[in-house]
Amino acid sequence: MPKFKRSVLLYNGQAGASTSDSVIALAAPALAAASEKLELVQTNSPEEFAAACKGAIADVDALFVAGGDGTVHDAVQALSDVPVPPPLGIIPSGTCNDFARTLDIPMDLMLASEALSEGVIKDIDAASINGHSFLNFAGIGIITDASTNIDPQLKERYGKISYFMSGLQSMRQTEPFRIELTIDDVKYEESGVLALVMNGKSIGTHAFPMDSIDPSDGLLDVFIIQNSSIAAIMEWFSLSKPDLAVEELAHIKHYQGQRIRIATDEPMDIDTDGEIYLKTPVDIEILPKKLKMFVPRQEEATF
Repeated sequence: MPKFKRSVLLYNGQAGASTSDSVIALAAPALAAASEKLELVQTNSPEEFAAACKGAIADVDALFVAGGDGTVHDAVQALSDVPVPPPLGIIPSGTCNDFARTLDIPMDLMLASEALSEGVIKDIDAASINGHSFLNFAGIGIITDASTNIDPQLKERYGKISYFMSGLQSMRQTEPFRIELTIDDVKYEESGVLALVMNGKSIGTHAFPMDSIDPSDGLLDVFIIQNSSIAAIMEWFSLSKPDLAVEELAHIKHYQGQRIRIATDEPMDIDTDGEIYLKTPVDIEILPKKLKMFVPRQEEATF
């Protein structure tokens, strides 16, 4: 017996014919088998995608989106003002697929669709930022520089490695800046080359398997990298170690909270889930259990 009465799979036609064909050929069969009716919707612009998201919410048991982190970000934006959005499933077909990694969704299209069609629904936090929403992270400093300076040809050729290359270049060029940080009404004066607010556990495919980062705990994690020294870079990559004691870090500050304000001396670009369209100052607030999302069925959840 099908699990869903009606499900919708949205995919980005701008990603190219080969990607669209792969989504249909590899992801659709498992979703169709789990649905009495599966509707495939191709969109060709962010505006079409947002309209399709909102148009798909009536009488839908499941909304699946195929794409990368930008596509997921657009879906969260479109569903942010929907009182009761349908359960959302991510079919990862982008470059990094960071929030899909946070939810332990397989990177293979066929395996992802099978895992989600047989999976369970979890309550997942989102976050608001200056009237918008994000799901994975918001950051200023090196992270925006790396996104802005990335070479499109390198991205096309090397994929996720290009982000790493751009990030290293940005770290060499970035000078520390002053950060006015307010977390749950407590003020901090910091200096750093990166301020990062995380709801998810992965950025640029770099995983942070820290117990404190949980996309369903009603808290956001804040990291300040104080400088771009080799020691600081090594500490940054050490965050991927599960036995790391955060309090022992010498070049990275870590906080948690529900309401966060970030201000800088001059307006700075802020990257939200890989999209850059806001500037500081920003007010960020956790939206506990805002979304219901499909995750693979497993004996012990890792988030």
